[in-house]
Amino acid sequence: MASPKIKTYFKIPSYRPAKKKFISAPDGDTLNIQQPLRMVSCDTPEKEGYAGKAVTVQKILDACRQKLLDGFYNDIPEATRNFLITRLKSNAAKVHIKAGKDASRQFEVIRDTLIKKGPRKYHPVAVIPSGEVIDSYGRMLAYIARYFDKATLPPKTSPERKTFNLLMIEYGWAVLFPIYPSLPKDKQDLETLIKAAESAWEKKKGMFGKYGTDILLPYEFRMCVKLGEAKTPKEGINIAFQRYCIDVRTMTLLNKFAYHTIDPCYRLWVWKQDIEKAKIDLGLKV
Repeated sequence: MASPKIKTYFKIPSYRPAKKKFISAPDGDTLNIQQPLRMVSCDTPEKEGYAGKAVTVQKILDACRQKLLDGFYNDIPEATRNFLITRLKSNAAKVHIKAGKDASRQFEVIRDTLIKKGPRKYHPVAVIPSGEVIDSYGRMLAYIARYFDKATLPPKTSPERKTFNLLMIEYGWAVLFPIYPSLPKDKQDLETLIKAAESAWEKKKGMFGKYGTDILLPYEFRMCVKLGEAKTPKEGINIAFQRYCIDVRTMTLLNKFAYHTIDPCYRLWVWKQDIEKAKIDLGLKV
């Protein structure tokens, strides 16, 4: 019998295999595994686990700064190069990693306030998957909050209903980092995230108050590490600038290097391959 010819009418997402811890198998077609989860629309500073200790990472950031200065990255517009150079200070890695540890402590405070009910005992959490659901690292992408059943659900305006994602932004220990299509289903929820980010930025809360508004933001930190480690200009630019920035106030798509021309609280991101669909779904202006 000849193999059937299957015509694909839709784009099928492809993910690389992700290592997961097996826990149990309740029946023949169900597995319980340990599933890492990435809180979406927010981005906290990195700790040593990303690229190493501060001393090691600073050497990479210094290499990035030198490459931006000596013409290695002349394909990056001068304004962007100058913007990054001013932020790549001699203590940039140390400051960023310290902020990452502070962010972890803030998350623990939020966790204990919202869901802790005793020593090593927590209330269930509500997991709200986002548009992409699973990222390239095998992490589930979601918004996280305390779980309530219908009988105990507080009003939507209750602080208990706030997501962990929102609270990290609200306290200034995460920057706004919404990436299409992993956006809140309710437009009002996105607006709430933006207002929280705007308040944290303008009032210098969290990392912005403790370390200054010129701290390398999480995605800038990762971007500069990639630029510092790259062997060629093309390699560095390709891996460091994979997303385009959108100004959420006007839904204008910016040049991929021009994200720094607007404040962090107004940045929405889209992958290059998703731009055409985003133009339709978000009504982007180019």
